[in-house]
Amino acid sequence: MKSRSNLVALIGAGPSLDYCRADIESLIARRAEFFISDSVAAGFMRIYPEAKATVFTVELRRHLYLTRIGRIAKFQVMAYHRAAARNLRTVSFNQFKLLGEKGDLPEFFSPGTVLGVMLSFAVKNAEEIHVFGTDFSFIDNQIYSRFIDPHAPQVNRLSSRELWQYEMALKKSGGVILKNGYAIRTSFELMQARENMRGFLAQLSDAIRIIEYSPVGFDCEQVEKQIPKITNI
Repeated sequence: MKSRSNLVALIGAGPSLDYCRADIESLIARRAEFFISDSVAAGFMRIYPEAKATVFTVELRRHLYLTRIGRIAKFQVMAYHRAAARNLRTVSFNQFKLLGEKGDLPEFFSPGTVLGVMLSFAVKNAEEIHVFGTDFSFIDNQIYSRFIDPHAPQVNRLSSRELWQYEMALKKSGGVILKNGYAIRTSFELMQARENMRGFLAQLSDAIRIIEYSPVGFDCEQVEKQIPKITNI
């Protein structure tokens, strides 16, 4: 599968996605191609069913939420090749492998999160890339949200519902990202994924424009920082 546009938006699962509605709607109007993390795909497509979307998943087994998204929106799927194909049978999907794995499938860099896979795909096809939800941290006691519960209420997708995941991450490891003199709490895994992606970005051509809207984000010279145009959410 190839991107259908030189303008791409990556949708990560960070809580700051709450504040980017106006910017996302602007990119939809510009006919951007959206690459969406499976963690937030159901909630995102519920709000923006008109978005031209590809959902990326590295999940091995849990894909039934894609069926529910398919009832409200059209989208494509890029799935990790070890995912259970029988759980993807209700959607149209293509497969990929990770860097270093054998086979003839498209090969993507993975820094430890699906965002890196989406970024690896985007830089091969797009000249302008907008990145949302790249917090790499826990803001206001929120956590990266897997909004795929069929009984989830019809609310703004960004209120986290999985505080257990937040607690699990902090029990597993802990760390801080220093930002403007503040120590922002996170996990070692997210810190490492962020550093891996910063290293990946440092190797890219200057011809690729990358704009991020998160308060933490990549924070490196290869990326432009944009303050979201906040509206009522």
